[in-house]
Amino acid sequence: MAPTLDGLEEAIEKVGEGGKWVWIMFLLVSSPGVFNIWHLTAYVFLGQALPHWCAVPELEAAHWASEQIRNISSPGGISRDSCEMFNWNYTHLAALRYEEALSFTSSAEYPGQYECDSWSYEGSGIVSEWDLVCSRTPLRSTVQMAVALGKFLGALIFGFVADKWGRKRSLTISCVMYIVAGPVAAFSPHYLVFCFARLALGMAGSGTFNCGFTLLTEFIAKKHRTLLGILYNMPYPVGMMLLPLIALYIENWRMLQLALSVPTVVLVLHIWFLPESPRWLVSQGRHKEAWEVVQRFSKKSEMLKASMSVVQDNSIEKGDSAKDLPVAAEHASWYKQVIASLKKLLAIFANAELRKRLLICHFAWCVTAMTYYALALNADNFTADRFVYVAVAGAVEAVSYVLPIPMLRWTGRRTTSVVLYVVSGAALLSILSIPEGMTDTIMSVAMLGRLCIGAVYSVIILQTSELFPTVNRNTAVGTSSTMSHLGSLSAPYIVDILGAQAWYIPSTICGAAVLAAGLLVLMLPETKDMELCDTVEETMERGSRDRVSLRNCCPF
Repeated sequence: MAPTLDGLEEAIEKVGEGGKWVWIMFLLVSSPGVFNIWHLTAYVFLGQALPHWCAVPELEAAHWASEQIRNISSPGGISRDSCEMFNWNYTHLAALRYEEALSFTSSAEYPGQYECDSWSYEGSGIVSEWDLVCSRTPLRSTVQMAVALGKFLGALIFGFVADKWGRKRSLTISCVMYIVAGPVAAFSPHYLVFCFARLALGMAGSGTFNCGFTLLTEFIAKKHRTLLGILYNMPYPVGMMLLPLIALYIENWRMLQLALSVPTVVLVLHIWFLPESPRWLVSQGRHKEAWEVVQRFSKKSEMLKASMSVVQDNSIEKGDSAKDLPVAAEHASWYKQVIASLKKLLAIFANAELRKRLLICHFAWCVTAMTYYALALNADNFTADRFVYVAVAGAVEAVSYVLPIPMLRWTGRRTTSVVLYVVSGAALLSILSIPEGMTDTIMSVAMLGRLCIGAVYSVIILQTSELFPTVNRNTAVGTSSTMSHLGSLSAPYIVDILGAQAWYIPSTICGAAVLAAGLLVLMLPETKDMELCDTVEETMERGSRDRVSLRNCCPF
C-alpha cells in the first residue's frame, strides 16, 4: 500500500506532543541565544569610552604624571577628554620641572593648538587598541554596527539556505561560524579583522536563532508552540544578567572576548544531536527520511510504527496530491522567488490603504529596533555603572516578554502597542528634566522605557501580520523586519557620536521617535478578534473603521 501524507503528518504531530526529548530539543535550539546576546551586548564592555588625551612622548620620557601632561598640553586641562593639544616646545618643557613648566606656560603667549594623531588612555579596550577616539569615533561605532549588519545578512542568507538545503544544514553552518569567529575576534591583530569577525558573529547569531526557531516550530505539536515560543527568548535576559558577572572578573578585552567565545564549543552537541525538520523533508519529497526522523525521536515508537507502517518508500498516492505539501520539483528557483516577492511588495504600494499601513509599520519597526539597541548600549551616556546597567537591563528584558500577554487579553493590539509606545516615549523624554548627577533615577526611568519598548516587539509582530491579507502578509512582515535592522544599524552611531555632544541626545531622539510611532500606530485599525483577510479585495470590503484614519484616534 502506498503511503499517505496524512499519516506522516499525524505521526509528526504525535512525536511533538510531549516527552523528555521535546524539552531537550528546546534547550538545544534556544541555548545559542545566550551567545547571541553576549556578543551583541559585549560592546558595552569591549568598546567602552575611555578618558583620553593627546600623547606627548617628550613629557612621557621625562616621567611626568598623566595629570601633569594633560594640565600642560590639553586645552581642557584634566577635566575632560581632549582631541587637541597646545603647540608648545615640549622638548624645552621636558627639561624643566613641572612647576617651572607650569609657570612658564602660564606667562607665555598663546601658542596655538592642533589636532593630535596619537593618544594616551586611562584604561584599556578596543578604543585604546586602535585609537577609536576623536575623528575616529565612527570606527568605534562601526564595531557594533558590524554585528547588526551581520544579523541582517544572516537572516537573508541562512533563511535561503534553510529553505533550499535544510534547517539542520543552515544551523550547522551557523554553529561552526560561532565556534570559529569568536576566537578570531579575540586574537584579531587588526581592526578590520576584528570587524569582519564581529560581522560573522552577527550572521551566526541570526542563523542559529531563526533556524532554531523554525526547527522547533516544525517539530513540536501545536499545543506547545505558544508556551515554547515565549520561552524561546528567555536565554537572552539570562545571558544579559551573566555578562556583567563575567566582565567584572575579566578586565582585559581580549580575554573577555575569548571567555565569551570558548563556551560556543558546546554547539558541537547541537550539530550532532539535532535532527532535520521532518516537515522540511516532506516538503522536499523525502518521506522515508522524514519517517526515520520520526522513529528516532518517538517516545512511543511501537505505536507510531503501527500507524505509520505504510510509510516505507518515497512514493505518494496520486489521489492525495491535493493535500500534499509542496515537493522539491514544485519549488520555484530563487530568482523567481525574489521576483515574486518584489511583485507582492509593489502590489502593496499600489493599494493606497495597504501602502499607508505598510509605511506606518516600517516606521514603527525601525524606531522600535533603534530605541531597543540604543538603550542597550547607552550606559556610558547615562554615567551609570555599566555592570549594574546591563544586569538590570537583562532582568527588565525578561519581564518585557511576559508583559504583553495580559495586556493583549484585556485590550486590543492597537491599544496595547500605543500604550507601550507612549509610556516608553514619555519616560525617555522625561530624562531631560532629571539632573545629570541623579544617575540612579536616570537609569530607573530609562529601564521603564526599555521595558515598554522591549514588550512592544511581540505586539507589533502580531499586529503587522494581522493588518495584511494572506497574499501580502509575509512580504509585509519581511520588509518590516528589514526596516528594524536599519534601525539597529543606526543605534551605535546615535549613542557614540551624538551622545558625545550631549549625554541626553540619544534618549531624547529615541523618546521623540517612539512617541511619534505611537501616534501613527493609533491611526491603524484594530485587528483583535477580526477574521484574517486572504485577499486585498476582502480587506477593502471592510468598513471605514477598518481603514487607516485619524478617526481611529477617537474612541467615539
